[in-house]
Amino acid sequence: MKYIFFIIITVGIVWGSGAVLFNRMHQTGEFLAGSVMPAEVSVIPTLSPVPEKTIEERIQEAREKSSDIKGVYMTAGVANDAGAGATRLRNEIIRIADTTEINGIVIDVKEVCGPEYDQQRLKKLIDELHAKHIWAIARIVVFKDVSQINVHPAWYLKRAARKAVSDQCANKLHLRAKNPDSSKSDAVFWRDNNGGYWLDPASPEVQMYITNFSKKIIDLGFDEIQFDYIRFPSDGDVGKAQFPVWDGKKPKFMVMRDFFKLLHAALKEHKPDIILSIDMFGYAAIREGDVGIGQRLEDIGNSFDYVSFMVYPSHYYSGLTLPADIEHNFPAINYDKRMVRIHPDVTVGRSLQVAKNFIDNVVASSSIATSTPIVVTDDAPQTHLRLRPWLEDFFHEADRVAGRPYGAKKVRLQIDAAEKVGGHGWLLWNAANVYSVDALHEDK
Repeated sequence: MKYIFFIIITVGIVWGSGAVLFNRMHQTGEFLAGSVMPAEVSVIPTLSPVPEKTIEERIQEAREKSSDIKGVYMTAGVANDAGAGATRLRNEIIRIADTTEINGIVIDVKEVCGPEYDQQRLKKLIDELHAKHIWAIARIVVFKDVSQINVHPAWYLKRAARKAVSDQCANKLHLRAKNPDSSKSDAVFWRDNNGGYWLDPASPEVQMYITNFSKKIIDLGFDEIQFDYIRFPSDGDVGKAQFPVWDGKKPKFMVMRDFFKLLHAALKEHKPDIILSIDMFGYAAIREGDVGIGQRLEDIGNSFDYVSFMVYPSHYYSGLTLPADIEHNFPAINYDKRMVRIHPDVTVGRSLQVAKNFIDNVVASSSIATSTPIVVTDDAPQTHLRLRPWLEDFFHEADRVAGRPYGAKKVRLQIDAAEKVGGHGWLLWNAANVYSVDALHEDK
């Protein structure tokens, strides 16, 4: 009996000592090499697997995250180049997004010279942005694209006789797709005033090229795809352009509307929670109908989540004339091109208010939600189309010399005006990747 009693006491002492030792090591973090834990501590609780989010939940989350993006633009060179200069600019833009109200970056992946990105470096950059909770937007220039002229010359606008124009992509010939034998097309291409080449928006092959490229970019991990130059050409002797597919009879806006729908359906099927946005001229915000390039505000509500009007005061070459807005207590204005730059806040605010009125009263009555793959009947009086304008952060020296608002003051005037309209964020454009940080609020 005493042996049994002794064993019980011994086990109790050993267990008690072990418990005290484990408690001390647990509190201090000092686990001894080779020490054996009591059996109870080796039991690992079973964790319930986190349920995957439904498509509807992912769509809603994407819409919430994208609802107040304040972004800046980054060129493809800065985003992908490993050189010291590009790295410095890239790090500075990320620092701005990390320390100010900026929470999104628009990155070029395809400009007028063609696709331009390094897949490995770009994926690494996107991962870095996401780790800092920065919204990543890929900018795709659509129909103004020289990269396929040698391998797919049939996709391009032609002309009867050659016309001498400069080549804005002469320093980026490496971006042009090549034939196996390196042969080049001898076609006479139509080109705009800047020497840009244009794809035929009505071509099914062109539309598939753009759609497939967009899917590849989505797969890199971007949160949003933004489409620019998604229209017919606007400058140059457009009347002499020969379209390989468009017959000139089908209205341009119908060509674009059909492509908008195709693009939306294909990309939302590929990734239902991808956000889609479109860039439009600033004047398109204040004018109803097609201005000759196939873009109508009433046609985009079904196909895009955001519209970014480029309401740059310096680009209102014809000035700005608007009637009084009684509902919002705005007087009539009649600005020439000088006045629109003297009053950048009025130019931005009034333009966006006209667009918002149109979206709320016209587009909403004929559009459906864009961020769902579910087919909705045409009688749904709802649109999820939102405003997120491009604002200018450039031409400061010219404005300074002329005595107009410039620098941080000009940028903040535009930002405040855009926010008063009640949009969903804004984007700053500077092709040099340099921004007026003093115009931005600190991150809270």
